[in-house]
Amino acid sequence: MNDTQKEFLEILVYLFLRYNKFDEALALSLILAEYFPEDSQVNLSLAFAALQTGTPGTAIDAIKAAESLVKSRDRKKLFFILKSKTLWALGQDMDARSAYTRFLGMQEQDLRLAIACPKSKTKAVS
Repeated sequence: MNDTQKEFLEILVYLFLRYNKFDEALALSLILAEYFPEDSQVNLSLAFAALQTGTPGTAIDAIKAAESLVKSRDRKKLFFILKSKTLWALGQDMDARSAYTRFLGMQEQDLRLAIACPKSKTKAVS
């Protein structure tokens, strides 16, 4: 699969997710994850689609695959939200709360930075 084909499928996955076609998004995300297992965006999309289709086992596998791949701060926050929702769906309440607490901590840091430097163009370190 070349980059153009990957980009086309990623756009389709986005559109399917956007318009609540979760089964279709899951099918395409599984294909993308097969070809690009080291892509954090592919794994996060797969996790979300799997969670929405009621397959949290697939979602947690995608979350585990994405865990070491996520680099940007915004994507890490998304990662912790998805991890929390997935763990909650699996009945792992304490681990779900822990992941959500990590997300809240990152949100709080961003808010403190925004308050401390309101006119600055400084963003949170990714």
